[in-house]
Amino acid sequence: MTAAAGGGAPQYRNVLVIGGTSGLGRAVAGVFAPVAERVHLTYNGRREEAEQVAEEVAKAGGAARVHRLALPDPDARGPRVRELLMAAMPCDAVVNCAVANDAAVTTIANADRFKAVIDANIFGAYQVNAVSAQTLAASGGGTVVNVSSILTRKYITGAIGYITSKAAIEAMTRGFAREWGKLGLRFTTVSPGPIRDTRLLGSVPREAVEEIMGGPDFEDRLLPPERVADVIRAVTGPEFAAVNGEIVTVDEGFSL
Repeated sequence: MTAAAGGGAPQYRNVLVIGGTSGLGRAVAGVFAPVAERVHLTYNGRREEAEQVAEEVAKAGGAARVHRLALPDPDARGPRVRELLMAAMPCDAVVNCAVANDAAVTTIANADRFKAVIDANIFGAYQVNAVSAQTLAASGGGTVVNVSSILTRKYITGAIGYITSKAAIEAMTRGFAREWGKLGLRFTTVSPGPIRDTRLLGSVPREAVEEIMGGPDFEDRLLPPERVADVIRAVTGPEFAAVNGEIVTVDEGFSL
């Protein structure tokens, strides 16, 4: 990370946002726009939306570049992820907002759907974290932020694949922090409550959301994605330099 200087010099060099086309990823790109030399965004099948986010980054005084990335990389060693990281070097922060969900109840008939979500979310996250670790370590360090969910503590019917994968990502983050921290890398998980204006929320039956949110008027209690993005931006900064391997909950006390 470069130090802030007079005249509005960027605080970050390159920042990579995996899954930066909508919802939280879009908000993360927005908060880094004025403080990074360049924000790199990935999309999978929605290039038009990615280009719109890039325009928003430019309007906020930043620069952006879009890349297509599907997770998991079919090659277990993640050559496509590595190619992406090399295009974003020197990189100070990687934020993994990519997520897959396929709402399904816990029956053996839904085993294929469960496996697809697990493969995308867990193994995809592993590839991103592993390639980021090796690449950032070679350039002197950096920080990786993964995104979990408070649903790991407040179960919602029909989301077992999503919830299982998020719990695994929390454990994975601690493992990477332990193994790579001595080389100047930090890995953190941000665990938000339900966020408004996301495709993920739209994929869950309304009655299931009402169940955990406490009634049909839950919309007013959903988190703006920008509020979570601000926390993600903060944990990548020097003020959090002593924090590694932690889960940072962002839900206005909802899960207490």
